[in-house]
Amino acid sequence: MKPRVLALDFDGTIAANDTIDADVAAAIQESRDTGLLTVLVTGRTLSDLDARLSGPALFDAIVAENGAVLRLPHLPPITLSRGPDLRFLAELGRHGIPHHRGQCVVDADASVAPQIIQIIRRLELPLSITFNLSRLMVLPHGVDKASGLQEALWRLRASVHNAIAVGNAQNDHEMLEVCEIGAAVAWGSEALRRSADEIVPGDGPGAVARYIRELLALARIPPERM
Repeated sequence: MKPRVLALDFDGTIAANDTIDADVAAAIQESRDTGLLTVLVTGRTLSDLDARLSGPALFDAIVAENGAVLRLPHLPPITLSRGPDLRFLAELGRHGIPHHRGQCVVDADASVAPQIIQIIRRLELPLSITFNLSRLMVLPHGVDKASGLQEALWRLRASVHNAIAVGNAQNDHEMLEVCEIGAAVAWGSEALRRSADEIVPGDGPGAVARYIRELLALARIPPERM
């Protein structure tokens, strides 16, 4: 497999304390210089990312809100899902559940999952909960990082069969599974490491830079999935 796409998670994978590791940023730019497409795939909202990303553009596309929003260069953001259900938001407010609303996603602390599940059941809404370390995200069924990445690559005229994905947490499972090579960082979720094709060795985002540079020199074929 000749890699053509590099799909990267943000927090805990290429960024720490809201900031992209400088060496990772340099490696991403080197990737783009060789013709590799780079896609950021994250649970964060675009407005939050705009406050974190500065300097030259590093990505050919950004998939935000865990697959629900897509940004391509020189185009307005594209919503890939409907917005939050107003009845759901009203119930969160009525029960005093702190949350953050994006264009499509609703984000909350993972500890309130039982209350949110009860609200979804009571309202009979087609919503799913995805955990991301200490947080959770609520989106319509079928919306995840894999679906958002596939839409981005379709618009970029690329394929997941030429894509390598790197992630660290529970919400990266679908993205790593759909790509030809799914790599989990060694310092992330144990469950994600067990299901990944490869492990990125190291103890922080700087190690992802080394992994990216290896990809520029080697065409990798993943082991057969069990």
